[in-house]
Amino acid sequence: MNPTPGPSDYRSTSSQTDPSQAEGVMDQVSEAAQNVGAFASEVAGAIKERPYATMAVAGGLAFAIGALWMVRRQQPQTTYDAMLSRLPSLPDRQSLWPARWR
Repeated sequence: MNPTPGPSDYRSTSSQTDPSQAEGVMDQVSEAAQNVGAFASEVAGAIKERPYATMAVAGGLAFAIGALWMVRRQQPQTTYDAMLSRLPSLPDRQSLWPARWR
């Protein structure tokens, strides 16, 4: 069975965009692509001119990101948590009361 197109169907003519808007968006996309291409060629040139400096910068960034990642994973222990870790296992509340009081 083929469904009949309704007012909310994607094929309806009321939801089509203005062609001038589409051209403007395409112009922006092509300009952004040209900017990215120019940036990539500048980066490639810098890498060819100074390969050791590029490796040092990349290594420094990798170290910094790794250090930040490890710092974020470690939560500081509160005084309360430190005290609880030094205490022996305590029974739960239910077992502290006699059975007739529960």
